[in-house]
Amino acid sequence: MAEAPFGHEPSGIAVKRIVAIGAILAVSLTAMTLVIVLVLHQLIEPARSRSHEHVGAIPPPPRLQAHPATDLAALRLRERTQLESWGWSDERAQLAHIPIERAMALYVARHEPAAADDGGHAAVPPPPDLRARVGLDQRLGAWLPRGLIFRDAQGASVTLSDALEGRPALLVPGYYRCHTLCGVVRAGIARAVRDSGLVPGTQFNVVLIGIDPRESIAEAAAAQRSDAAAHPLAQVARWRYLTGTAQASGALARALGFRYFFDPRTGEYVHAAGAVVVSPRGAITQYLPGVEFSPLTLRLALVSASAGHIGTVVDQLLLLCCDYDSSTGRYSLLISRLLQVMGVLTLLGLGALLLRLRRAESSRRSDGLPP
Repeated sequence: MAEAPFGHEPSGIAVKRIVAIGAILAVSLTAMTLVIVLVLHQLIEPARSRSHEHVGAIPPPPRLQAHPATDLAALRLRERTQLESWGWSDERAQLAHIPIERAMALYVARHEPAAADDGGHAAVPPPPDLRARVGLDQRLGAWLPRGLIFRDAQGASVTLSDALEGRPALLVPGYYRCHTLCGVVRAGIARAVRDSGLVPGTQFNVVLIGIDPRESIAEAAAAQRSDAAAHPLAQVARWRYLTGTAQASGALARALGFRYFFDPRTGEYVHAAGAVVVSPRGAITQYLPGVEFSPLTLRLALVSASAGHIGTVVDQLLLLCCDYDSSTGRYSLLISRLLQVMGVLTLLGLGALLLRLRRAESSRRSDGLPP
């Protein structure tokens, strides 16, 4: 085999090929990063159209007023009509407006103690520590007492373990006689379940816990029928509507960190709003406070609670690149984790490139070519 001319070394490295592969790898990683960021942004951030559904129509753009006095008079007339009339504000959302005097009277009757009731007895004043008695304390990692006994809407006696059925679950404490908050919470849960892409009763369970020991099985069943009719796509028939004794409901509420108080002035319970995600074995994994729940947040919370037994590869990628914010009850994108993922992908790509070059060099040596 002839030697190379003096002063020159034979090269077995295809520089153009390395540059081309490196350029393709860089472009691919950049495109993948942009796609992941865009997908996560679209999934995590709520769409503007959905937010506008709750806030109503967008007001018209500002304009110059040709007749300010006339426009002001018309505005005051519209506002006075709104304050003094009855009607729908949003019929689809079942929101109505009532005369302001009637609203103020109802508020005073509900929240302000009267001097005396109809029987002449002094009314019960509100407790000074009312706010301290109500709340939702986050006890992540705590285990729930799974042996507590309740009754479902069909009258069967079930333990909390029976209600979980070995699946991740969404526990929703409240009561079925509630005329203000609980129905709104259940509606928010139903919308999130409907849009989550997961199947209740198969991949996870929805368990409603009644905190009022006075409620009957019939009331729980009536609430379930009403919710099923209002939200046909949420598969409410597969939810568990439980009632229990004061001891059972109180013990579970304390384990959940759900603090509530019975207000004798109104005959209703004052309580927080939210839901709790638990693992198949009954460990608290996440809290979802509020009355509106993001379908993606609900899905990721249940996938995380299942330890990967439900969900898809995309869900696992989202959980890897996102972090749960307990203060807001939502997942947010972590740039640091995304950079870590892209760094790992870059190292894997470079490793694959070096391995291919090594194999090409070994092939040249086996063919008797210079390295």
